Amino acid sequence: MTERTTELSRRGFLAGLGGVLSLAVVGCGGTGTAARVRHADQAGELAANMYITVMPDGRIAVAVNKAEIGQGVTTGFATLAADELAVPIEHIDVHLADSHPEYRTSYNMHQTGGSTSTKEAFDAIRTAAAAAREMLIGAAAATWGVAARDCTVAAGVVTHAGTKRELGYGELTRQAARRDVPDKPRLNKRSEFTAIGKTDRRVDLRAKVDGSAVFGTDVQVPDLVHAYVIHGPRFGAAATSVKAEAAKQRPGVIDVFAFPGGVAIVANKYWQALAAARDVEVTWSHGDTVGLDTEQLRVAMRSYKQDGAPTREDGNAERALAEARTKIEAIYEAPYLAHAPLEPQNCTVKITGKRAEVWAPCQTPTLVQSFVADVIGGERDDVLVHTTLAGGGFGRRVNADFAYQAAHIAKHVGRTVKMIWSRESDMTQAFYRPQYTTSMQGAVEAGKVTALVAHGVSQSIALSSEPFFDAFLPGIPGPLKHVVVESMLAMFATNALPDIFATEGLRDTPYLIPNLRVDYTPVRTKLPVATWRSVGHSFNGFAMESFIDELARAANADPLAFRKQMVKPGSSQMRVLDAIGELSGWGTPAPGNRARGLARHHAFDTEVAEVAEVEIVDNRIKVRKVYCVVDCGIAVNPSIVRAQMEGAIIYGLSAALDQEITLVDGVVQQSNFNDFPALRMFEAPEIVVQIIDSDEHPTGVGEPGLPPIAAAVANAVHALTKVRLRRLPLQRAWNERGGAS
Repeated sequence: MTERTTELSRRGFLAGLGGVLSLAVVGCGGTGTAARVRHADQAGELAANMYITVMPDGRIAVAVNKAEIGQGVTTGFATLAADELAVPIEHIDVHLADSHPEYRTSYNMHQTGGSTSTKEAFDAIRTAAAAAREMLIGAAAATWGVAARDCTVAAGVVTHAGTKRELGYGELTRQAARRDVPDKPRLNKRSEFTAIGKTDRRVDLRAKVDGSAVFGTDVQVPDLVHAYVIHGPRFGAAATSVKAEAAKQRPGVIDVFAFPGGVAIVANKYWQALAAARDVEVTWSHGDTVGLDTEQLRVAMRSYKQDGAPTREDGNAERALAEARTKIEAIYEAPYLAHAPLEPQNCTVKITGKRAEVWAPCQTPTLVQSFVADVIGGERDDVLVHTTLAGGGFGRRVNADFAYQAAHIAKHVGRTVKMIWSRESDMTQAFYRPQYTTSMQGAVEAGKVTALVAHGVSQSIALSSEPFFDAFLPGIPGPLKHVVVESMLAMFATNALPDIFATEGLRDTPYLIPNLRVDYTPVRTKLPVATWRSVGHSFNGFAMESFIDELARAANADPLAFRKQMVKPGSSQMRVLDAIGELSGWGTPAPGNRARGLARHHAFDTEVAEVAEVEIVDNRIKVRKVYCVVDCGIAVNPSIVRAQMEGAIIYGLSAALDQEITLVDGVVQQSNFNDFPALRMFEAPEIVVQIIDSDEHPTGVGEPGLPPIAAAVANAVHALTKVRLRRLPLQRAWNERGGAS
């Protein structure tokens, strides 16, 4: 990703416009002709709209209002802009947009999540780029006194076909700025695409290879000091006493103090703060999670009765089950999980009165603004957030607790502070994926599923979302906002308002089941939970696809053929199932001592099917090969789609095989990758990805590759050993069963 000095003038232009900016529904925000002309005359730039700026040298600056967390969104934005502006992608300079209100394009939030970035951007960026293109063409046509329809563009040059006259984009910026921004510019048809579906060069690759890329931990600003934080043994624990005399005598140490969230050691350098932390003695309060034991919680969740309101009810599942001759029951379980991005949480904050400037690898700048504003007593829009590159996110950086802590520290010391958490803090102070239990009942008659009941039990992500609701409700006075938020949370707690995350992947299954009931019971603990890559789908995909496999076995049916007769002909599900059967050689013997398992899942409007080839070596589950087919609409960057499928499979395998967060008396027992192991390179399977060709609008790819993988592996283990594993992580379940069903 190229950072250019021209970006500073672009940012200054946006900051100065204030209320002049307007955002059209299609994402082609106008800037106001007078302001646009003034900026063009001063800087020589055409700031066509919120996304596209044409530089005097003809290069294109593209503002990306999504976090680049490795998913390739900067390349996606650059590809979309390059296609409509008819320039090579090498002519595009991308920068991550700052927290200006115009970039709140997702539910009034400037945020990244839900695998929506390309889906949102596909029309918005193309429309913005096409508008700039038409302004440039119009300027050239006016200069020559010809019709715009007689002009063409290629490689950043406008050409008049009749006279062969040419003008580069950079020569036209001032004239183009005087033209109106077209509301509905013509967009390229798929047959005209020159970059979309063809460009695979990542625009951020060189900077990440040569070290010039700026992640949160790389931020350097004037007069910067560094903070290390000691967190308590339990979530919510507060320091009741701090002995830091020895630590304060260490070289470079500026201060040691307790603050909401922990104890901060501030020093001139990070390593000085880290070293001084060893000399700090802290006494802690009990914290919020005292008494919480995950094994006891698991036992309790297994015994919960079906008392939740149904989130889907088709036919009469209870009666169909009672009348069925062949029926089975099963309980599926999964533990808490940490996100564990390789770059721990960090944030840099500069406070000036009731205004602040923040540099952070965050997924929700709007939430960062709200949290920091709360600390400094200012307004949300008085906080400017610079989003940096992030070393992974997976949903963890949607939260802004790290910004809240950094702001407290910066306010206390009156200096610009960069705070970096340790790996141990990142894992023990996380917002976790909930612990899950789902009870399933199903019946088959004549080779088909006639009834299915799913009862989910988990901690509700919605009930942990008060900060998000707060950010969603700007302008409401504090006391009234509190009442509104508490009312919403109460509705989630009583199941009066359905939890959209808890049963996703179950209630919206595309399987044609005549009698289907899905309900949910929320669990309350004080351990914070949040979105984790693919959210509820991450577990519900495992439960549903494992149980469908069990129903297929009960019906003495082939698992692939069984699924195909449960989906609509011609559907995305059918296309993907047909393709995965052919790609994986389903129905032929697996090589060596392996067996194959199949799973499919629909999440974020994307259909994915996976086949895992598995063997058991020294009592260890080994995944040797994974076949993956994805139907995600138009693949803007095919190699990035493949990379996201591969990454989701590896991330999902780490969780499926080994990872879990356990608590004893409220204390998280895992602290680093030694006891929360990520899949190592030598353990990684060969992965083969096939993308279904499509003319449909792009859908999500960052998360949908994860939900099928755990079930595919569990189904393969059963095919190989006849042992049915219904609890994650699978290796622990295998070890506890000792190979016996």
